[in-house]
Amino acid sequence: MAAAYRTLPDLDALHPHELKVLILSQHEQLLSKDEQLASRDTEIEHLKLLIAKLRRMQFGRKSEKLQRQIEQLELRLDELQSTQAENTAASPTPAVAAPTANVAAKAARKPLPEHLPREVR
Repeated sequence: MAAAYRTLPDLDALHPHELKVLILSQHEQLLSKDEQLASRDTEIEHLKLLIAKLRRMQFGRKSEKLQRQIEQLELRLDELQSTQAENTAASPTPAVAAPTANVAAKAARKPLPEHLPREVR
């Protein structure tokens, strides 16, 4: 953290107007990052819904084409989620990643009980 403070100008020596300009520029950078995160989250949700819809349509006449589309969308979704995970790990505020982790944990199926008979094919 000490390295980040070396790049800052001497705040005590700056004129109040220069301090305001510095604060406004930092605020604009934060807003643009928030907008990027929000648009990526929106795209992830859209892709998830589209994949679910295509999976429901998969058993029609053109199912081979749909399977390729699903695979491409899943690749894009994986890319977005991995970059989101990397950015979340790099950022100091993990508040954005918490809701997506809960959704993934709820979606996972529990294993079947051991007492049920199994048939290997």
